[in-house]
Amino acid sequence: MKFSSRFTLSALPALTVAILALPLLAQAQGPEQSPQTQSVTSKPILSGTMHAPIQAGGAVALDLPDSSAQAITLDILKGRFADYSVGRITLTGSGMDFRNGTLAGLKADIAQGNFDNLLVDHFLLTAPGFSFDTMQLLNNRTFVLSEPVTASVNLSISEDGMNRFLANPKTMGKIEKAIQKQTGGLKLVTFSNPSLALVGGNKVKVNVTGIVAQGLSVPLEMTGHLGLRNGQLVMQDLAIASGGSDLQLPLDVAKSFQDKINELIDFKRLGKNSMIITADKLKFSGKTLQIDGHATLTRLQFG
Repeated sequence: MKFSSRFTLSALPALTVAILALPLLAQAQGPEQSPQTQSVTSKPILSGTMHAPIQAGGAVALDLPDSSAQAITLDILKGRFADYSVGRITLTGSGMDFRNGTLAGLKADIAQGNFDNLLVDHFLLTAPGFSFDTMQLLNNRTFVLSEPVTASVNLSISEDGMNRFLANPKTMGKIEKAIQKQTGGLKLVTFSNPSLALVGGNKVKVNVTGIVAQGLSVPLEMTGHLGLRNGQLVMQDLAIASGGSDLQLPLDVAKSFQDKINELIDFKRLGKNSMIITADKLKFSGKTLQIDGHATLTRLQFG
């Protein structure tokens, strides 16, 4: 079982934005607050309790390295980032103590995540408390943990999400290029109209139209199943059930198709090879597959 010595979750720069925005939000509060405790609330952006004195005009001067918060929460709708997008992401840091460099817990809850065309309906990462270097966080946007912690990971992928991933022209293009490499650079086949169905248990059926170089269109039906291998979700035993003999290609189309799909659904792509998720359990609920797993964290870098 392999773990990453460096953990990067690209969505988390938003939490740093929330942390660094605290002084501005505090200045917006009125002078009626207690001079010992200033309540900071800007729903749905963040909420917490920061300890800071009130200055003239009701402004609050926050010295973040000497501050603490019961909770810092950032809620982003329809967020678009460099390599991915989310329908919604909620980031919550609980029990944050800047003075002592401790965090009671960290949670990232993502709905409708699109990670370079890998579509995840729901992704939840929950990390226990840890200690960190405050100045590293404020100056370098990095949680440097004093010792590794193990976060739990739960994610779900629907049949609809898998179909949108499969139907993406980039997905089909990558599969075609992989086959082209096996045929000495000759583009002998292209694919169109792909569809995937979960047909009970862990069984899967893939239908696609193969178009050979001569322009002949051949409907293909492939069957296999989904499972876990070495902590990763994989498609296994994919074989052509009908139509394969009409293609007359010098390679196993189903295996080539399967190998490239497995490369594209590798969870390491969620963190560009710096966030390694290990899947421990796979279960199916109707037209949705659910995965429980874990990730070991030693460093969280924002940006």
